Amino acid sequence: MTKIKSCYMDKETLCAIGAELWKLRTEKRMYLRTVAYRTNLPARVIEGMEIGKFIQHTALRRLTEFYGRKMRIVFDENLT
Repeated sequence: MTKIKSCYMDKETLCAIGAELWKLRTEKRMYLRTVAYRTNLPARVIEGMEIGKFIQHTALRRLTEFYGRKMRIVFDENLT
């Protein structure tokens, strides 16, 4: 049996990524169901990612490719 590694992120990071995904979808003026149909992802997965509940890396890759964007995450060491 293989071990599955989980990636845990804090709530602020999940919400920030979700907000960016929501912003990309609304810039294109697309409904959630339309994006789900065109990317072949369940609408509940896209919605869960947009509200910051969880991140599925394959779904994140599909969505950013669909929107024609790249996402870069930068860790800032100067936070107080």
